Amino acid sequence: MDNDKPVCRRDEIRNFQHALNAVLWRNNVLMVMNSTLVASMVVVGATGWRYRHSMVARFISLGATTLFLPIVSYVVSSIGSGNWKADCQDSYVFLILTWTVLVQTIGINFSGIAAVNDGDSQKLGPSIELLARTLWTSYLVVYYYSNNTFSDDDIGPFLSASTFALSVLSFVKITLKFFALEKARRSFALGRNTRLVAGFMEQLHSRQSEDEPIPPPIVMGEEKQQIEERPHGYVIINRAVTNGSLVTTDRVWQLASTGDVLLASRPQLKELCLSFALFKLLRRRFVKCRIPESASTRAFNFLQDVLLGDGDPDRIFRVVADEVSFLGDSYYSSLPACYFGKLLPVLNITVSLSIVTFCLASGVVIGAFFDGAGEDQRNCRPLSCTVLGDYYVGFGSLNFNYYSTLFLLVATILSEAWDVASYICSNWLKVALICSYVTHASWQQSPRVHRWLGGLLKLRIKWVNSCSDEMGQVSLLAPARRQPKTWSLRQKLFCFSDHRRVQHVKVPREVKAAIVEALIGSNESLSSGLVALQNSGIGDAVLWAIQGESTSDVILVWHIATSIVDSRHAASTSSSVDRTVATCISQYCLYLMKAAPELLPDDKAWSKKRYKEVGEEVRHLLSVRRCRWVNYGQMIELLGESSGQDEVVKNGVRLGKQLVELQDGGTVPIWGVLARFWSEMILCVASSDNLKAHREAIARGSSGRIRNAAA
Repeated sequence: MDNDKPVCRRDEIRNFQHALNAVLWRNNVLMVMNSTLVASMVVVGATGWRYRHSMVARFISLGATTLFLPIVSYVVSSIGSGNWKADCQDSYVFLILTWTVLVQTIGINFSGIAAVNDGDSQKLGPSIELLARTLWTSYLVVYYYSNNTFSDDDIGPFLSASTFALSVLSFVKITLKFFALEKARRSFALGRNTRLVAGFMEQLHSRQSEDEPIPPPIVMGEEKQQIEERPHGYVIINRAVTNGSLVTTDRVWQLASTGDVLLASRPQLKELCLSFALFKLLRRRFVKCRIPESASTRAFNFLQDVLLGDGDPDRIFRVVADEVSFLGDSYYSSLPACYFGKLLPVLNITVSLSIVTFCLASGVVIGAFFDGAGEDQRNCRPLSCTVLGDYYVGFGSLNFNYYSTLFLLVATILSEAWDVASYICSNWLKVALICSYVTHASWQQSPRVHRWLGGLLKLRIKWVNSCSDEMGQVSLLAPARRQPKTWSLRQKLFCFSDHRRVQHVKVPREVKAAIVEALIGSNESLSSGLVALQNSGIGDAVLWAIQGESTSDVILVWHIATSIVDSRHAASTSSSVDRTVATCISQYCLYLMKAAPELLPDDKAWSKKRYKEVGEEVRHLLSVRRCRWVNYGQMIELLGESSGQDEVVKNGVRLGKQLVELQDGGTVPIWGVLARFWSEMILCVASSDNLKAHREAIARGSSGRIRNAAA
């Protein structure tokens, strides 16, 4: 009986409060910390897959996934803790359980899934661990709600049903991911597509002579044909009796050329289909499918006719950017697999909209019944003694649970809405709609379809661009005309500590045009500037500067020489087209040595070592002036002082002085020679066979359009 209990002393009440407060405060800190991590995952996910592979994003993802289960288990298991020695009324239980389900739902959205190719070692899909966490979370929700430990009977049944529904939907979502992964893996449109395209193209090439037209690449519909497995891949049989569902680039081009209302007025749509077809051909290289030499030659001729025909650099770079974007999505995005076919998009969108609906309803109810101000998380009284007045002691603040849960409700809504919007605005849906339009004659005659498709095909998310239209710039020598740049706090924190900071500039149109011109003139034979020098009239005088086995040393020598020539006219404010091309590509090649040496033909460790050695040598020689910006005379004087300097520095100074003399003589347009040399050099550099490095660069988004176009 309560009357038989002694009155609680002050120290007993103080110890009682301290014990329960400690548990609540630990829970509150863990909830806030995990909510912050999960919200960061939503932000990272909204920026596209290129940022998911950055170091910070991987750290956040690893922290959130690693800490999720311990935090959730600890927080949820604390429900009712201490009740064995206290009589408590809990007001925060339903908020904790809702918060738990929301954390899990966001984690499922962030998990990657890709349609792996046959023969590809990369396996990207939902893990069994994620499924186990989903089941564990669902169990916790069912268990604690079944105990009915919360005190708000008015809203308890609704929140119980809502949270249980969210838990079921999260389980359905992860199940759909597993189903999508398996279906994509077995599909000839995704997982087996590379072998099918390779076999189909080889089949066509073997049946045609060199004089026959180049067969157009496939855009879509190959999975609907009669397919047979052969020694070198899958092939399409009985093409003569196909049902018209096979869409190739020529079908899209022919429809656009007839003045079609939808395609004729939007040439970017057929270019998008071309990008998709080129992506399928490019992916053969990444999975190491056998490509006959004759097929490679004819493919280059096809690119010259279709892609390089009009010579518009902006169009070419746009097509290549979309091609690389498709390639990145196929390896690192959930879009191709989760929204493949007709049923999966409907199911995934339905689940996402259902989650949004329940989140909105839960948010409205929570906001209506709890203002979060002045409410306690728990109201308890000790069982071992009697508190005067027989009242309950309040513990904690419901604000922690209230705002954390509302915050995650908003984050979940945004995450699901983003998931749907990213699909509706994706190029994958655009290509699918265009191909369906091409194969349905009734659509082509319907004004309503024209309006509907026209509006849908205009949708795009501008700030998500997996292939940046920028190029990194690094210079060992900074001419005097370039003044120090004011760096923002973000740049100061994340840029390199030395004076050769990485800058990113928009790729000039002149640079794009020079690379396209060099590619057209290469005739599938790439050289590290040799052809440009031989055709310049000064080849015999400077050919010594490209001799040697190290491409890295050649880049460093010519970069130093280009900087010296640039400093010769540093006072001039005019900048010719050739000068812009030469300096930009020169500094971009040095950027690759600094930031992505694995993309160069040389060994990664060697390129890093040579960049570091030459950079330190140049910095040491220029440090005498205690100035980062020197003019031509000072540069020649300082770089030529040391007799024991690196051979690359000596050769760079020698070549620079030689080019300046030729320039001052007025007989040879040196900037034109340098522009053509660097245009050929970037083509040679981009043709590296390190496919793993290229794929990782695409994942990081560090490859950029300039290198991708050259490759």
